[in-house]
Amino acid sequence: MRAGNVKVLVLESGSRARLRAASGLTLIELVVVVCIIALCAVLLLERLRFYQEAAEKAAMEYTVGAVKSALQLRAAAMLLRGEGKNIGSLARANPIEWLMEPPPGYRGEFRAPQPDVPRGSWYFDATRNELVYVPNLDSHLERLADGSKRLRFRVQISFEPARPDSERRVFTGMRVESVTPYAWF
Repeated sequence: MRAGNVKVLVLESGSRARLRAASGLTLIELVVVVCIIALCAVLLLERLRFYQEAAEKAAMEYTVGAVKSALQLRAAAMLLRGEGKNIGSLARANPIEWLMEPPPGYRGEFRAPQPDVPRGSWYFDATRNELVYVPNLDSHLERLADGSKRLRFRVQISFEPARPDSERRVFTGMRVESVTPYAWF
């Protein structure tokens, strides 16, 4: 009888061991799962930040495009009113004033070379007549020639002589262009 009892005890302890192993994870398995989840979270957050920066670049380019369109409308209105000789004043004006409403993050006009504005802000540098954007996320933006990461845009108006022998100049074109070339992405 004792042998039978021992046999039953072995079966009982063996089945308990199987139940305990099947009901949970070992500490090593748990650590591996946590590491995999943490790695996936880091990769996801890195990719999310990449897309946020790409969206910021697109929003900046949209604002510059809106300024370009507003410049063309302003110049066309001046030409229609017969004020073609005053078109040169557009190169010195704050282009944000031509928009229906300023872009998000616009801080105003400054005469300081690099005012202390928060990242993700626009401002107009009145001493240089430049519209400036300070990016919020700039890890994929290469430093400019001056060492900064402030993107500067200026209105350029083109005039040519009316005739080769004349001093009278005629308006030929305009554009909003980057003061220094930049590479973002």
